[in-house]
Amino acid sequence: MIWLLGALTLCMSALIFTLDYNTRQMLVLEGMVPFIQNQKASVHTRVWANQVNPTLDIYSGVQILYSLQAWFDQGVALQVDQVQITDTDDSQTLLHTLIHLDRSYSCDRGYDDRGQLRSLSFYSL
Repeated sequence: MIWLLGALTLCMSALIFTLDYNTRQMLVLEGMVPFIQNQKASVHTRVWANQVNPTLDIYSGVQILYSLQAWFDQGVALQVDQVQITDTDDSQTLLHTLIHLDRSYSCDRGYDDRGQLRSLSFYSL
């Protein structure tokens, strides 16, 4: 009878501990949700097709043209073929003179000391 009482006590203690641990874990996860949902994805995994030069990213002219405003909103300095682009430049002027939609561009990125993207330089291939 004592063995049965000891086994029952041990099982009940394990059950109570597990339920309490699960409740605490759920509270922590629910507290993290507001922080996780407001963050941008800053780490991306990628399988590189070009293993010789894995830092080479290829953009089309269309991708550059349609991403300009988002990059300007983030405060990123942009260059296309070593010509600085500013937020005040007209997109139609850029389209006809600098950014060619049918070309592909390689990209070099510049980061500050905190790891924030600060500059993008595009070079036509």
